[in-house]
Amino acid sequence: MRILHCIYDHIRNPWVGGGGAVRVHEIYRRLAERHQITVLCGMYPGAKNYQEEGIGYEFAGIDHANYVLSTFWYAIRAAGYVRANAGGYDVVVEDFAPYNPVFSFLWKKDAVIHLHQREGLRHLKKYGPLGIPFYLTEKFYYRFFRNVLTISEMSKKRYGLNEDATVIPNCFDGALLSQCSEEEDFMLFLGRLHIGQKGLDTLRNALQAVACRLVIAGGGKDEGPVKALFSDLVGSGRVFFAGFVNGQEKADLLRKCLFMVLPSRYEGQPLTVIEAAACGKPVIVSDIPELSYTVDAGFGVSFRSGEAGELAEKMHLLLNNPSLRQEMGRKAREYARQFTWDRIAENYEKYLLGIVS
Repeated sequence: MRILHCIYDHIRNPWVGGGGAVRVHEIYRRLAERHQITVLCGMYPGAKNYQEEGIGYEFAGIDHANYVLSTFWYAIRAAGYVRANAGGYDVVVEDFAPYNPVFSFLWKKDAVIHLHQREGLRHLKKYGPLGIPFYLTEKFYYRFFRNVLTISEMSKKRYGLNEDATVIPNCFDGALLSQCSEEEDFMLFLGRLHIGQKGLDTLRNALQAVACRLVIAGGGKDEGPVKALFSDLVGSGRVFFAGFVNGQEKADLLRKCLFMVLPSRYEGQPLTVIEAAACGKPVIVSDIPELSYTVDAGFGVSFRSGEAGELAEKMHLLLNNPSLRQEMGRKAREYARQFTWDRIAENYEKYLLGIVS
């Protein structure tokens, strides 16, 4: 197959280099020996077209150090790219974001739309009247596509999708299962640095009642404000910023932490949770439906979203109970074994082949 995948995110994008970009790279590098793959990403300062592990990465937009302008021009130029080149591909996949739709369904009748989390009315809360176009795009745009793919049953429910929609979840590198789990004296936050979505303000307030050191790993457009939010705790040595991590550096943080904390207000299906599970680590999560599976599987404890006092209580629960951490870590690895990238890449390939045939 000749596959074109349109996604603004890229693993080196300083604004949005999160789970969506990782998913794209991990799946396609496993398919590259059998298929011709082009990934069309959003331009960011210093981005240049390149080949890696059989995947051709190209960038659309303008080389400008402004996130808003970057997303706007990506939508325009990526749409033009698809219009001009769709005929040269067997299948076009559009990773959906309401800020930069590329209208691939106009030029490829069997185009696939890939949906992640749905923000709904949060667009209006964040942007006021300016959020109305994003709200409406998110509500109606996917309905123009014949083929709809999403990452979880909860996302499928949030969008009100019918049974024809396909669920292919996020996964992890199976090598994490062989990492030797140990414990050092720190809790871990791993993910994109976005104060509102990730609940980092809640985490900051909870730390007032918890003495354990916290390592924050990740990058994103809120990196400056996040560092300012925790600046006094950095100065006292209670918080350490590890920056963007990948590969063995990320694996080392996961296998050595006491547990991971993810106090998000909304999510799709964060990769970091399943990666923590693969390393045998418990997680503390907010009680949003998208993260409830961690509690159901026995490796997560939850708190009411936004409630810093409850988050601190859950931290103390795990900090003071080594045997509980070990039991939850065992259940975490049991759960994770079914979600390796190799297995999911195979399912994804079958899905695309079914569309092409």
